Amino acid sequence: MKFIRYTALVSCLSFCIPALAENPYLQQQLEPILIGESHSVESELIHSPEMTVATYKANNFERVWSDFAYTKQALNLIAQAELEGLFPNDYHFDTLMALAKEIDKRGTQAVEAQFDVLMTDAIMTYAKHLIRGKVNSKLLSDTWNYEQSDVTPDAAAKALLKHVKSKSLEKGLNDLKPTLPHYKTLKDALVFYRELDTKGELANITLQNKVLKPGQSDPAVPLLKQKLQRLNYYSSGISDETSYDTELVEAVKKFQYLHQVADDGVIGNETIKLLNRDYSEYVNDILVNLERIRWVDNTITERFLIVNIAGYMLYLFEDNKLQWKTNVVVGQNYTKTPIFKGQMSYIVMNPTWTVPRSISGGIIKKMKDNPNYLNEKDFVVVDSRRNPVDSKSIDWANASRKNFPYWFVQQPSENNSLGQIKFMFPNKYSIYLHDTPAKSLFQQDQRAFSHGCVRVDEPLTLAEKILGTSDGWSRSKIDDAISAKETQKVTLSNPLDVFLMYWTVAANTDDGLHFYSDVYNRDPVLLEKLTKPLSNDSI
Repeated sequence: MKFIRYTALVSCLSFCIPALAENPYLQQQLEPILIGESHSVESELIHSPEMTVATYKANNFERVWSDFAYTKQALNLIAQAELEGLFPNDYHFDTLMALAKEIDKRGTQAVEAQFDVLMTDAIMTYAKHLIRGKVNSKLLSDTWNYEQSDVTPDAAAKALLKHVKSKSLEKGLNDLKPTLPHYKTLKDALVFYRELDTKGELANITLQNKVLKPGQSDPAVPLLKQKLQRLNYYSSGISDETSYDTELVEAVKKFQYLHQVADDGVIGNETIKLLNRDYSEYVNDILVNLERIRWVDNTITERFLIVNIAGYMLYLFEDNKLQWKTNVVVGQNYTKTPIFKGQMSYIVMNPTWTVPRSISGGIIKKMKDNPNYLNEKDFVVVDSRRNPVDSKSIDWANASRKNFPYWFVQQPSENNSLGQIKFMFPNKYSIYLHDTPAKSLFQQDQRAFSHGCVRVDEPLTLAEKILGTSDGWSRSKIDDAISAKETQKVTLSNPLDVFLMYWTVAANTDDGLHFYSDVYNRDPVLLEKLTKPLSNDSI
């Protein structure tokens, strides 16, 4: 593995560069960067020029890395970037190793200066990636609008010099890493799947018949056991037995469950395709999801909600621990739920629903087929000033979405498309969480059915957990308010951060890592940018 190679190279170095009181060679490397003439040292781009120059200003333009026993430890930290799903050569690793070997042989001051500047830039850039990710999320889509954590060059310089002086750089970098338990789970999985990838793939499973059901036999069963054992789903021994027995069925069911396939133990085309998946694909899935966590983790407060759009799940966290979760329905592929951070400030019980213009044509069509449709579904018609309009006065036969000047408003009821409650975090996308009368959709494995907003499976329980902590609302009080069928707005005394995320790999509970379909096809673009060698245009 590359990581082993990096670590071995660091361990074999002996550093013998003498510390200098003055270093004109260092100034020679820094001057073009300082005046903006160049952002490179020899052929290596400097990715964090402002932070790098600020460090040497704060250090009186003396070398930062004069203690080379400690510098070796710092190089090891760069090598370990692979464990974070990042890439050591984005931080000049191979070049630094080559320079260190050259210094070890000849000890020229010019090479020492090159090494010093590149090492400073490497640590600065690595630190920056840990707190906000390598890829700028805003470059992917205008809906990827998370606030990026940042620090001023002077503050970064002060922190780096402090850690180098006190030899606490490892702790300093660790403090920048995401703290969500999900991040560590993904890191552990990254090591696991990389090791499998190093071993190499097993042969693809091909069934004798198209489907293998519990109790049947197939020559592919021994290979099936071997694949599931490698993936830690099956622990019994491997034999030539071809019977699809109970123990193997249970292993397949768990595999299906964690890969969002009907967990009935029946092996068909979909399950076979997943079983034959390359380990490198798992690695890539984990890489992009580690990056997505880095985008937001350092802006997370003690109490927050995460909606995982790709996983159709909502999570409530308190003190950085998962307290509760429930299923959600999200936007269809052509009405994607956007990705952003908001702040829930109020909840509306027994909400009304104003039908968006974009879908009002469907109601007009239903009125043509059934003149009593509005009454049956508790709709009223209003003008642009919200004044009631008599629906009988409208020429429905000639009405269309384009010539219809009114709005449909659904009143609080069991029929209301928003259900009995909605959770508001005002945003430019007009997205919110809400209840729904269409409960059966929550039982589907794939739940991309909405027009963009997020439907919550257990909304009243969510309201209880949000309001009960700081606003004193019991479940019985919530139920009474709902029963009154009067619209009521409840302002939160402590607004709640809401993150609409897109995780195609997630640790929902302690039952294992869940792998989800890339329903919006967002992983490939991020993977390409993440694995592309770093340039100043990408930071």
